[in-house]
Amino acid sequence: MFLTHWLLLALFCDTYPHVNGWGRVGHSITVRLAQSQLVDSAPEWIRSLTPWHWNGNLSAMSSWADSILSENNNPTGYANWQWSRILHYVNIPDLSCDYQPERDCINDQCILGAIKNYTKRLVTEHDHIQQEEALYFLIHFLGDIHQPLHTGFRGDRGGNSVVGTFMNETSRTNLHFLWDVGLIEVRLEKDFQQNTSLYYDYIYQLMINQTSQIDDNLEQLNEQNINLICSQIYFDENNVTMNASTNFTLGEIYYQRNIPIVEQRLVDGGRRLGVLLNRLAKTRSQQPSDKKPKLCSGTIALIVILCLEGVLAIVGGVLIWLRFKNKLSTTYSISEFSKT
Repeated sequence: MFLTHWLLLALFCDTYPHVNGWGRVGHSITVRLAQSQLVDSAPEWIRSLTPWHWNGNLSAMSSWADSILSENNNPTGYANWQWSRILHYVNIPDLSCDYQPERDCINDQCILGAIKNYTKRLVTEHDHIQQEEALYFLIHFLGDIHQPLHTGFRGDRGGNSVVGTFMNETSRTNLHFLWDVGLIEVRLEKDFQQNTSLYYDYIYQLMINQTSQIDDNLEQLNEQNINLICSQIYFDENNVTMNASTNFTLGEIYYQRNIPIVEQRLVDGGRRLGVLLNRLAKTRSQQPSDKKPKLCSGTIALIVILCLEGVLAIVGGVLIWLRFKNKLSTTYSISEFSKT
């Protein structure tokens, strides 16, 4: 039976709506595709910003921006990252099919503004930890924006409130989660024995066999998202518009209609991210550095402590030596006095 192993994840998605674009599989594939295209100085630059234990595998960090929001994954720090939740998507008025930055992304507080911000920070920021954070946010948000429902209607929270059943399952899911995870999971089970490596190889072949050029016009991509949600994604197998007031029943027809879109968006996301990272690496290498690398406060504190310990050790050593010298002098004087 399809989807039984991800139904529990639907509960998580309902608790943390609107943020888990593509799920772990889709995000990982997007970043792996991007890394396969890196050239010149980009691979080493990305390796320097990837935790050493991942051996340069940036895809291991592709869902970091989601995991930091979860109490289960980040129990001691999740509350500190809730400010970033709004950056995973952009909302537009219900059925407006129209994006207006001054209305829908005030002060760049949406996914489009976040991508612009973290792209800039990767070039201008010199602090290593800040670079890492910017990179991990950027690779995730660029994956999110290729999941069409991350440009969503405000009233139903990007499809999270549009619920129903899929592929004859008895447990309910929602439209957003279906696009994040459900369609990909059915594809894995139907045709790839649930082997994500085989699926990656398939998507990779799709990418290298295409010659289409990818630009960095994210507002145009956002408009494409709007066209998809207004003309296709919200229509069920009888071409009736789905909404939060009724439950949908979707199956093979909906799957066959939309899985090609999902896979093309994975290709586009991987290609676009690869192009962007190559460009940023080149820009950084050509940019004269007006700032010398700075030591973090923890390192400075450690150096100060070690210096103080060194000074104390030297002073202590001198005092011991003086005391020992005085003792020798006293002993010598008593010895000479005894002889006389």
